[in-house]
Amino acid sequence: MKRALKIVGISLAGLVLVAVIGMSLFIYKARYGFNFYETTPPELPTDLTEDAILIFSKTNGYRHSDAIEASLPAFRQIVRQNGWSIFTTDNGAVFNPEQLAKFKVVVWNNTSGKVLNEEQRQAFRVYLEDGGGFVGIHAAGDNSHQWEWYEQEVIGADFSHHPLNPQMQQSMLYLEPDAANHAVAKDLPGRWEREEEWYIFSTNPRERDADVLYTLDESLINPSGNFGFLVTDKGWGMGDDHPIVWYRTVGKGRVFYSALGHQAAAFEEPFHLTMLENAIRWTGKLP
Repeated sequence: MKRALKIVGISLAGLVLVAVIGMSLFIYKARYGFNFYETTPPELPTDLTEDAILIFSKTNGYRHSDAIEASLPAFRQIVRQNGWSIFTTDNGAVFNPEQLAKFKVVVWNNTSGKVLNEEQRQAFRVYLEDGGGFVGIHAAGDNSHQWEWYEQEVIGADFSHHPLNPQMQQSMLYLEPDAANHAVAKDLPGRWEREEEWYIFSTNPRERDADVLYTLDESLINPSGNFGFLVTDKGWGMGDDHPIVWYRTVGKGRVFYSALGHQAAAFEEPFHLTMLENAIRWTGKLP
């Protein structure tokens, strides 16, 4: 009997240890990623037009698989409707001066982790500061990218956490009055109710000269990101001013960031697709 109890005890302890290790690896991957880098650039299509869009979906951290898969046909449809062309890839080696020069806009499509090596980072920085366009979606603004210039100058806000109780919550977005006549606001509603994994930032993008498109009504959600004994300091929100979509310039380049897009269903929402189309057109200076 004692031997059986001992075996059961050891088995339970082993299961607990495996669960703790698994959760620790998941948290580490979400925060820092397991980073790898491609060095051989992809072969680009020969029929890219001068209004080409690059959709970059590499993830070294958490991968929003369903959202990424749902987004690709949505982007192709947007591009087709406007007579633009598109190239989709997870290959970070596309970030070289020669290939980046072929694209009006680079979309970081739920990217996570440190997705570019130092040479690729420099190529992207030069591209953007010299007049390129950038659209960042959801995880492109989380804290896994390990790149100070990108986080502060491109995204312009420091990610803290997202709610966990529950993770997905319904709330209302409000269009900023000052942005109502901007190109990125075309055909978008003044009030927009939707469900999302709402991002909370420890800094406000307004402090880094971003222009806000939508704010979140935080009073309608529980913003706590505390996670048992593992995370105990994320029980707060941003308060009355909670930007959730914004745009800015970086050098000669244009940047648009939206914290929306955690779920696959987001890429079937008419307003969300309209917003992304507006963002691509504005950042790329496209007709």
